[in-house]
Amino acid sequence: MSDFYVVKKGDTLARIARDHGTTISELRKLNDLRNPNKLDVGQRIALRKDAVCGLEALFLDADRNAIKGLEYVLEFCGKSIRGTTDEYGKAQKILTDWPTDQVRVLVKRFDGTLKDIGTVISGYRNKLVTLISPLLVVDTELKPHPPRQADHHPDTKKPIKPAYDKNNPAKPTTDKKELGPEVKHPRAKNGEAVTVVEGDVPGLDEFLDKFVGGDITTADLNAAAKELGCEPGLIYAIAKQESAISSFFKLGERTVPKILFERHKFREYARGNTKTLSPFEKLYPDICGPAYVRARKNKNGEWIKNLSGVIVTENDVYGPSGAFQYKRLCKAYQLNRAAALQACSWGKFQIMGFNYKMAGFNDVISFTKAMSRSDAEHIKAFLKFAASNKTLADGLRTKSFEKIAAGHNGDNWRQINPEYATNIERFYREYNQKNNG
Repeated sequence: MSDFYVVKKGDTLARIARDHGTTISELRKLNDLRNPNKLDVGQRIALRKDAVCGLEALFLDADRNAIKGLEYVLEFCGKSIRGTTDEYGKAQKILTDWPTDQVRVLVKRFDGTLKDIGTVISGYRNKLVTLISPLLVVDTELKPHPPRQADHHPDTKKPIKPAYDKNNPAKPTTDKKELGPEVKHPRAKNGEAVTVVEGDVPGLDEFLDKFVGGDITTADLNAAAKELGCEPGLIYAIAKQESAISSFFKLGERTVPKILFERHKFREYARGNTKTLSPFEKLYPDICGPAYVRARKNKNGEWIKNLSGVIVTENDVYGPSGAFQYKRLCKAYQLNRAAALQACSWGKFQIMGFNYKMAGFNDVISFTKAMSRSDAEHIKAFLKFAASNKTLADGLRTKSFEKIAAGHNGDNWRQINPEYATNIERFYREYNQKNNG
C-alpha cells in the first residue's frame, strides 16, 4: 500500500477510505481533516500511520556536536522505550498511535537518575526533533592528584590559573579530523592533573582582515549608479533588502561583516564535481544538506515554514543573524575551508562567496578579507559583480525589479523570497522620496 494518495477531481473521503482499506475516521485523524467533505484537488492524503506518526530525536551539545552514547527514555502512548544514541547523536525512530500524541523525552544524568528535558507533539508528518543541550559535552575522565601530606591543605583563596588566557591564547583547532571539543590531560609542574579542553573555532584572521570602517555616502551611491548606468535608488534598495544597511556587527571585541550561511551551497562546494553525497551530510545535518527555509515558531514550539505551513526541524531553518551564522561558518570551516567561505553571502550587498571572481578577486580568501574591511570594499565588489552579471546589469539599467531579483538571487528567486522584487521597488521609492522630494 502507498503511504499517500493525491486527491483527484470527484474524489470523496469515503471513496478514498474504501479503495485503500481504511476508514473515514482514521483518515480524518491522520490528516487533521476538520471537514471530511472538503477536499482540494492535488491534496496529499496520508493513508496509514507509518506515513505521518514517525519521530526521531537528535541530541546535540551547546556547540551543536552530536552527543554519542547518551542514554535516553522516550515515553509515549503508554509505552516506554530506552536506548543509547548512535554515533550521529540519534535515538531510535518511534511510531506513535496518532499525530496528536505527546512524546516525553528523558535523559540519564551522570548519577544515574533521569532528567525530563521536554515533551513534543508527534505531529502530522514523520519528523526529526533536534534537542540542544545548554552544556558542552566532552569525552574525558578524572585523573588522580599526587598524594599530599596529611597536614597539608591547598590554599582555597589562591586563584586557579587557566590553561589559556589573552597572553597565551589557544591555537585554532582547524586541522582536527573530527569536530567537537578535544580533551588533553597534561600535568602541572607539581604533578597535579590538568584537563585542557580545546574547541573548534578557527582564528578569524585566517579569512578576515582588520575593520577600517566608513559608511557609504550619497556621493558613493551616485558615483556607482553613474558607472552602472542606473539610478542610485536602485543600488540603495539592494543594500537595504540584503542587509538592512547594517553590514557590520560586533562579534566579541571584533567588528565583522554580516554574513548568511547557506547549507546547500556548502554541500555543493564540499562535494566538488562528483555526484555523490557530501561526506559531511549525515554527520552534520545542520550545516550540510538541502537549502534552509524561512520559518517561524508556533505555540507548540514547532518550526513552521513561512509559505507552506509545513513543520520543519531546527536544523532546516536559517536561524538568527549575527554570531549564530559565524558559528555555522566556523563549524563548516573545520571541514572544508574554501567551501565554507563560498557558502556564505557577505556584507552590505550579501554577495555569495562563490562569486568572488565576478566581484574582482583571484581567490575566496582575498574576497572575504576585503569584505571585512569596510563598506567601501563592499560597493567596489558590487560594482564589478553587477557589471559582470548580465541579468542584474540589465535590470538596473531598465529599472526592472524582477530582473534585479533574478540577477542577484538566481532564476528561482520567487521560491527563495517571493517578495524580493516588491521590496526592491518599495525601497527604491523610499530613497527617491527621501532624496528627491
